[in-house]
Amino acid sequence: MIFLVLGLTSLPAGATVPGDIAGGLPLDKVVANGLGAGLPLETVLAQALDAGADFCELFRAALGQEKNLCRVIKALLDKCLPDPKLKELCNLCSLMKCAVDSGNDCVEVANCVMASGAKLDEVRACMLNIGCAGAGAYTYEPPTPPAGPTGIPGGGGGGGSPSK
Repeated sequence: MIFLVLGLTSLPAGATVPGDIAGGLPLDKVVANGLGAGLPLETVLAQALDAGADFCELFRAALGQEKNLCRVIKALLDKCLPDPKLKELCNLCSLMKCAVDSGNDCVEVANCVMASGAKLDEVRACMLNIGCAGAGAYTYEPPTPPAGPTGIPGGGGGGGSPSK
């Protein structure tokens, strides 16, 4: 009986993203709990940022769970850019720097940012600022969508027309 009670108390069923952050859980666990509770990635990231999570650590945690670089970048940009409180912390250049510093290819990051709607001149300026080779000559190439659940390309990732 004691094992059953102990087992039930470790379940994240009543956990919330802000509650997990306030409770000091590592961000990878916060993201996993949110996704495990059925929340969309975008909601988990938005709630985590609203609860004060560090955006770069959150980026790494989300990418560890989601594996779709473009989806994670778009979700963070969609939350950060329109929010005056967050825009200073997780702006286009700081997000690109975080993504590149986390081991992602600079051109792949730039392509994901462009697919999220950024302007070419802004992306080139950020690339130059963070030391990406060939920043001035960068041209957008839509990211290849990841394979969907059936293994057929088209599982998302944005290939939409960015503003250039």
